[in-house]
Amino acid sequence: MNETTRGTLLPLLFSILVAAIVLVLAVLPAEFGVDPTGFGRASGLVALSNEEMETTNYNEAGEADIRSDRQVWTLAPYENLEYKYHLLEGQSLLFDWSATAEVEYDFHTDAMIDGEEVSDSFAISAGTGARGSYVAPYDGIHGIFFENRGAEDVEITLVTYGFYDEATLFRDGGVYEDQINGEGTE
Repeated sequence: MNETTRGTLLPLLFSILVAAIVLVLAVLPAEFGVDPTGFGRASGLVALSNEEMETTNYNEAGEADIRSDRQVWTLAPYENLEYKYHLLEGQSLLFDWSATAEVEYDFHTDAMIDGEEVSDSFAISAGTGARGSYVAPYDGIHGIFFENRGAEDVEITLVTYGFYDEATLFRDGGVYEDQINGEGTE
């Protein structure tokens, strides 16, 4: 065997060996659930082959209608409001809000679980807008608190889509039910 053939053959054999190791340690456990070495189970790769694997990224809303809502409010200096949607556990909400100046906001939930009041905050900050998605971790009311800490009036626009059945506005010491402007789709 000449020097050129040996120089080409060694990298080729090394590549075949690495490919075989990757096949046995990663591809077979992840794609087919075949784990001859036990590495796939130890590393969690076997779970990737399980088609019935549970995921929190996919939720069905059952018979719930998707609703849309658009709200516009003006907050005077140092005024606040809270707007919340009733969502069941696993139901989702898409949101997009904007303000004409910076406001303080707190995206949070309120619920009664086993007779105990539960409240979790998911975003507490200041800004002029945010958009995203939210999946309710439990049944309850889920929404956002806005406060204008500036010296000028601020207009806030909130647009949502989701599987909520009602909304509640908390403002000026009052509670106002069923403030949804959008229509459910059939």
